[in-house]
Amino acid sequence: MKRRKATLARTIIGATLAAGLIVPLAACSSSSGGSGDGLILNVASQADSLTQSFNPYLPNTAQGATYTNQGAGGFIYEPLVQINNVDIGKDIPWLAKKWTWSNSNKTLTLDLQQGVKWTDGKPFSADDVVFTYELLKKYPALNVGGVDFDTITAKDANTVVMTFKDPSETKFTSLVSAAIVSKHIWSKVGDPTTYVDKNPVGTGPFELDTFSPQSFVLKTNKDYWQAPAKIAGIRFIPYKDNQGQTNALVQGQADWSGTYIADAEKTYTSKSKDNHYWAPVVGSDGLIPNLEKWPLSDIAVRRAISLGVDREQVGAATDSPAATSQTGLPMPAFESEVASKYKDLVFKQDKPAAEKQLTDAGYTKGSDGYYEKGGKRVEFSVSFPASYTDIASRAQVLVSQLKDLGIKLDIDTTSVNDINKITADGTFQSTIGYPVGPAPRAFNIYDSMMNPNKYYPIGKATPTFENIERFNDPVAKELFAKYPLATSDEERAQILEQIEGIWIDQLPMIVMFYWGNYGDWSSAKVTGWPSEQDPYFAPYPNPVVALKLKPIA
Repeated sequence: MKRRKATLARTIIGATLAAGLIVPLAACSSSSGGSGDGLILNVASQADSLTQSFNPYLPNTAQGATYTNQGAGGFIYEPLVQINNVDIGKDIPWLAKKWTWSNSNKTLTLDLQQGVKWTDGKPFSADDVVFTYELLKKYPALNVGGVDFDTITAKDANTVVMTFKDPSETKFTSLVSAAIVSKHIWSKVGDPTTYVDKNPVGTGPFELDTFSPQSFVLKTNKDYWQAPAKIAGIRFIPYKDNQGQTNALVQGQADWSGTYIADAEKTYTSKSKDNHYWAPVVGSDGLIPNLEKWPLSDIAVRRAISLGVDREQVGAATDSPAATSQTGLPMPAFESEVASKYKDLVFKQDKPAAEKQLTDAGYTKGSDGYYEKGGKRVEFSVSFPASYTDIASRAQVLVSQLKDLGIKLDIDTTSVNDINKITADGTFQSTIGYPVGPAPRAFNIYDSMMNPNKYYPIGKATPTFENIERFNDPVAKELFAKYPLATSDEERAQILEQIEGIWIDQLPMIVMFYWGNYGDWSSAKVTGWPSEQDPYFAPYPNPVVALKLKPIA
């Protein structure tokens, strides 16, 4: 799924190579490369011609082409914890081997792994973690994950203590997902917001070997603090769009990717018994309105759209499950968190009811077949990168469906580089494909999508790409402030029920379908992949999976 890559770091990787790029076969050999003898897996990425920059906090770098912004960082620069968005609740200790909350969830103590070294041989310690988080606090432009804390200290070489003014356990995902960088190098780089980082030094299972604008190879770190990867390395090759990635997979030029494949069974999996495609449902998507721009600022228009669209048809455009629950939460993963009074509230298409919403609000249908009010036609645009073919397919379905409702939808395609700015500063009318990424709890989903405490007026960019709809309800604002202060599960459930009710009533986003963490791979050369039968982690390219892969003898 091409989205804000942000489950946690909400940045989009750089734009794309020229259409139809075919990397020479010699450069794609899975058994050759600068890493020496052994198997090198080819990964198809969606990125622009690559720039040799591995700064993990900046957009449009080669670092982004490694899929690290999709939720599981750590090929080079590692997080403290790998958040598990497939097997929810089974987060994986990483640079932090354990953690505890105390002081009414206002103190987080992290016990770090011992014996970890940077790839230049220098020891990793708590000082590096403290330095990294202080860096993010000092330079907000780098803090795309929304890390927020009061103080951070190194209790000793292996222990970090973070304190907060308020209970902050709900912020855990963002707190432990930042890429940790080395104090001994990064303290000397000058302005980190412009630091290129051509030759990254990390603690991760891979390190940079060879680089060109057409591809780069990460070789296995033989001195890694965990058992080293059993493959020799990974070659990342950029393609323009989903179709380019798909072609590479089908033709055997790529072994692994994280792209949407249209009609995957016919296009890819049926071509070989070794071809696999899995997209575990982890989030909700649909039409994301700018609530400060007419006509989507009018709840009557949003309700008409929600009532009038055929969600099955929208989802079918990309083989995605149609959304069911009016709470907007992805089902069945969050079924247990839906308040009992809302469990039976499901989406049902009702075009007469949709039209009644508009006419009751004073809209009339003009001679061109579109509704209007005050001399203005009900018309708006949807913005998304032109290269994201899955989003384009859904948008085209919506153009047709909304026309039937008397609402004009215009396609406004952008570059991959531009979409973040447009949605962050509010200079869009609607978008698709950029909601919050996977989250461990329902509250976290709502917190990122609609928390009024994260409201920014149009023209002022949202630093973490949260609440891009600019939802600003005062009752919701108070509820979101109260939730972290709750002291019991019963109290939290009561607050969550009220938030769900506000979502249903005010429709800050028009959820239409559920999306998954797309994973595409060939098992011809290696085993150990996650799957529906063994859903240990997300299937897109990430270090958790890479470390489990075993070459076939």
